[in-house]
Amino acid sequence: MMPIERQRQIFEELNKNGRILVFELVELLQVSQETIRRDLATLEKKGLLYRTHGGAVITRKNQGNSISNKTAPDEHALSFNQRINENIQQKMQIAKRALDFVSPGDCILLDSSTTCWFLSRQLPDIELTVLTNSLRAVQTLAPKSNIRTICLGGEYSIRYEDFNGLVTEKPLKDFLINKVFFSCRSLDNDGYLREGHENNAHLKQQMLLASERKYLLMDSSKFLHPSFARICHYRDVDFLITDSIKDKELKQELAWNGVNIIDCSQRSQPTQIINS
Repeated sequence: MMPIERQRQIFEELNKNGRILVFELVELLQVSQETIRRDLATLEKKGLLYRTHGGAVITRKNQGNSISNKTAPDEHALSFNQRINENIQQKMQIAKRALDFVSPGDCILLDSSTTCWFLSRQLPDIELTVLTNSLRAVQTLAPKSNIRTICLGGEYSIRYEDFNGLVTEKPLKDFLINKVFFSCRSLDNDGYLREGHENNAHLKQQMLLASERKYLLMDSSKFLHPSFARICHYRDVDFLITDSIKDKELKQELAWNGVNIIDCSQRSQPTQIINS
């Protein structure tokens, strides 16, 4: 059972009874106490319940409501076509800077973000192997004869113009991938990169595990915002390429955790960055 399905069932039980105990949910859902406590923490963060000693009670304002109307991840997410018209200049600037870290002979992985699509448009026609789950990126790279393009298949989404699921993840283990370039929905104030849907988050986790170096392409509008599904902590990223970081505390925290920051708004770059 997926986390969102389990959490919906927990919420429905709370709606029926007003309160519920952890051991009752363990028996009902056949999962561990730790899993139930994580689910309750997630639902509490969304304002749907209050945790109590040994269980939880529903918040008064949510009695009679359906969780599907309040917490369904990505329900109102913008389509790919809508997102390519957001922050265009910033994404182009980030993609152009990312080119400095692409070398002939590389095997690189691109996710299905719009920023990586901007990167695919700017990639020179040099000897590269590019793996991607983005149909739009595949179409963009197809005319470039020196680039070997490998499409990670799977379940296709018309809305997001990409492939997802176990079929998409499986081939990642079979390749030696030098670099992954990816983006995400947000960087939360708890230090975690997040996506709007757990399937997208899990795929990006597998992309990061399969790659030697990790490049996060993120425009400044995504900093310090919550989102549904956790990908990883920012300390797991090697490079952050962004148009600007205005929050000085965040910038310092990133540096302390070993993240090389490539700030496109600055002319000079960190001296520790030598090799791509």
